[in-house]
Amino acid sequence: MSPRKKERGKNFKYLMLTILSVIVLGAAVWLVIVKFEGGAPLIELKMEDPYIGAEEQISALVRDEKSGIRRLRVAVIQNGKETVLMEQAYEKGKAAQGEGKKSFTININTRRLGLSDGRVDLRATARDDSWRNWFSGNRGYIEKELVVDTVSPEIEVLTRQHNVSQGGAGLIIYRVSEKCQKQGVSANGNFFPGYSGYFDDPDVYIAFFGLAHNQKTDAEMQVKAVDRAGNTGRSGFYYHLKNKNFDAETLRISDGLLSRILPGFENVDGFPKGASRLKQFLFVNKDLRQKNNKALLASEEKGDARMHWSGAFMRLPNSARQAGFADHRTYVYKGEVIDKEVHLGIDLASVRQAPVPAANTGRVAFVGRVGIYGNVVIVDHGFGLFSVYAHLSRSSVNEGQMVEKSDLLGYTGSTGLAVGDHLHYGMFIHDIFVNPVEWWDAAWIKNNVTAKLEHVKSRLNNR
Repeated sequence: MSPRKKERGKNFKYLMLTILSVIVLGAAVWLVIVKFEGGAPLIELKMEDPYIGAEEQISALVRDEKSGIRRLRVAVIQNGKETVLMEQAYEKGKAAQGEGKKSFTININTRRLGLSDGRVDLRATARDDSWRNWFSGNRGYIEKELVVDTVSPEIEVLTRQHNVSQGGAGLIIYRVSEKCQKQGVSANGNFFPGYSGYFDDPDVYIAFFGLAHNQKTDAEMQVKAVDRAGNTGRSGFYYHLKNKNFDAETLRISDGLLSRILPGFENVDGFPKGASRLKQFLFVNKDLRQKNNKALLASEEKGDARMHWSGAFMRLPNSARQAGFADHRTYVYKGEVIDKEVHLGIDLASVRQAPVPAANTGRVAFVGRVGIYGNVVIVDHGFGLFSVYAHLSRSSVNEGQMVEKSDLLGYTGSTGLAVGDHLHYGMFIHDIFVNPVEWWDAAWIKNNVTAKLEHVKSRLNNR
């Protein structure tokens, strides 16, 4: 064999050895990086509060994107006794097919498991499909301390009488036996949360509540409290709901009126630009009205948990009433009834551009334009009570600003769906518009609010 052929054979052997070495080294690296990876599975429990009631479902997630999940075990421990809630084994080698992430639900029935009220430890363990730890895999572990609570909160109503008219308001004061995640007055599907802090006792709550203008007087009311474990306590209380008759009026709509008011709404979302004037008016008067009412009530979501106001609320000075609360309006166009709506405020007229004072002390919750109500200011008086000032020509306050009773908020005007210069004044409790006339009445304030607060305060101080 010639020296050249020998050299070629030698080089070929070196090449093959190099390729083989690379393959072996690559396989070794793959084994170390992939099959011997050292990342432990991650276990997540999706729960914000450690308190659990008689039955609880906890959403959970275990993930290991590299090797995949091999085994999962969940147990609870109380007084040294362990009870397995779930134990699951998964087929090996499925990480690439989605076995690297598992969602599961932990079901805890405390009575069936024999768990008593008090502390219980929840432990979850997961093993992945790694070859680490003598092929037993990496171990993920989480332990969370839970509190079993199967006792419903107790409620003691501290006020005696609660007389409420349709469209009117009431106040109830009560004590709850424990800190709750939700408590307040339930009234036929409406809920009015209570607030603590007015009295020294943190377990005593105040709740203002309202009866909608169209709510029946056979409405069922109760105080309701839901604790952190989800247990619900309820208490009835004495109340008397009174019927109230509201005025009715007919408003005649002319083409001239439509020509004046509709152009101001052409840029509103959803405005039917190509439709007839009648359809455009119905959109503004019905659809937009409903949307705007919700926008006003949305201020309650960030209401202050303290009571800012005191005494009777102030009415626009030297003003005459143009429309009342819950007036039932019938709209007539060319002799035909085209719509029926309810007026959820009181219209007050004085001189043009009359100064508008704050009806009582509070924080300015909103300043801006709201559809049919034009320029609006909303004042948060605390504990879920708000006042609304609409159709303003301009405002003179900023959101977040504290105002005292009679401080200037702005000036009357005819913005929005207003025919002439006036103030639309409204009040609401959480998400129910209520009759402002009650809040202007010093005697009503004394009988329904002040006297109750003083009576309960005296009662608590004498204990």
